[in-house]
This record gives sequence, structure tokens and C-alpha cells, in this order.
Amino acid sequence: MPGRAILNNCVNFVINIRKLSTKRSVAESEADLITRAAIIAALSSNHSWKTYKYLNNLCEIDKEGICAETEYAFREGWKSINESDVEEVINSNLNSQQLSLWMYYAVSREKRQKLIEVFEKMRKEMAYNLEPLQKVKE
Repeated sequence: MPGRAILNNCVNFVINIRKLSTKRSVAESEADLITRAAIIAALSSNHSWKTYKYLNNLCEIDKEGICAETEYAFREGWKSINESDVEEVINSNLNSQQLSLWMYYAVSREKRQKLIEVFEKMRKEMAYNLEPLQKVKE
């Protein structure tokens, strides 16, 4: 079970996203949270199944499918992320070459570098670093 600080960090992030999803306009500082939530939605299996399957070597790339999923994640999907989506993306072991190819097709050239920076920063800040549970010997 994750430590309380880590759990609270994830829960607070999702709560803040829920609050932002009802606002009509957001401050620049809040825009960063929306970008983070959009990345979570774009990469999580719950919101972007085709993207998830491609990034985890479960299928070939479906350019149109991943572009549609990514566009939806950045437009609406970010509003409905949950704690398990955040945990899945933060703890994922994504292939950097496939992630780059996803960005090439699904993200505009102007946004790519910012998304990479936000994603790496988010992973460092929210990394759980949980060790696997060991079986108790009886």
C-alpha cells in the first residue's frame, strides 16, 4: 500500500482536476495541471485504448485511431481521469521510440517539446517507487 503522502498527492491531483473541469476559464498555473491530466488521459488504457496497446507492444500503430484518442484526451478526456489512470501512466515503462512516434503522429510540432518536459517532470514528482510485495512464509 502506498504511503499516505503519495496517496494524498495522487488524490489531490485528481481532486484539483475535477475542480478545474467545471471552470470556464483557467489561470496559467492551472493550465499546467490540465496539460498533465491530458497526458494521463492520452496515455492511459482507460481513456486511450489504441494508444495504450501500441505503446505497450500489443498491436501495430493505428495512426488515425491514436490521433483521435489524443485529440479527445486533450479536449475532454482530461476531465475524467482517476487515481488508477494516474498510477498506470506514472508507473508505466514506455518505450521511448514508440512514445516519440506517438508524439510525431498525434501531437503538433509546437507542443511536442513542452509535453515531453511536462511528462518527465510529472513522472519524477509523482513516482511511487513501490517495491513489490513479497510473499510471507508460513
